[in-house]
Amino acid sequence: MRAIGISNFLPHPIEELLKTATIVPMVNQIRLCPGDTQEEVVKYCRELGILLEAYSPLGTGKIFEVHERQQLAAKYGKSVAQICIRWSLQMGFLPLPKSVHYARIDENAQVFDFKFDSYDMELIANLTGCVGYSRNLDTTDF
Repeated sequence: MRAIGISNFLPHPIEELLKTATIVPMVNQIRLCPGDTQEEVVKYCRELGILLEAYSPLGTGKIFEVHERQQLAAKYGKSVAQICIRWSLQMGFLPLPKSVHYARIDENAQVFDFKFDSYDMELIANLTGCVGYSRNLDTTDF
């Protein structure tokens, strides 16, 4: 085995895993989107060289209703989904947007012909109240 991946691991479970694992995970698949960045997990994984896969880079439907995101989409001539995906890429995440519509799948891939400046990156990151937030898996009842 050359590589392993994990999903929804916070720092503490990663620490526990590394006590016995012979391979450091290559990827941690977690919910990451503008307004829900799980900063502690991101920092910890980056320190270990673990790639972060954003399994929900578009958040919820509310993300499409945020006026500031609509303004950015108009500014760049892109859709709100493309704004979120591009932000994710510039954050160093591997976005995994879900779609079953061919037109949206194609649109989601058209994010390599523009970049945000630091002001817009910060603006996108700090827009809150438009997504549900990730649960702390250490304290969640299943």
